[in-house]
Amino acid sequence: MPHKDLNSKADFDAALATKDKYVLIYLYSNEIYPGAEEAADKHADTTDAYKVDVEKHAAAKEYFKVLTTPTVVVYKDGKELKKVEGVNEENAKEIAAIISS
Repeated sequence: MPHKDLNSKADFDAALATKDKYVLIYLYSNEIYPGAEEAADKHADTTDAYKVDVEKHAAAKEYFKVLTTPTVVVYKDGKELKKVEGVNEENAKEIAAIISS
């Protein structure tokens, strides 16, 4: 299942209210990292994956306390577990290790 779009504060709140699964929020500008959709599919059983284009939804940067894009934030039961600014292979492995557990 690919990333679902988040388009409003109500969407943000609903995503973070998810229980018993990881919530991965991918914040980006204009274009999503090529491997991100594949990773979302791979971990769909443990993780609900969402994406936010901060160019279209600038309030998301403040809501998720993001300074730069791309940024990935992982939550579980409403608590932030990890925030990674920038996307590279090392960061992707780190995030995969969290959401695979």
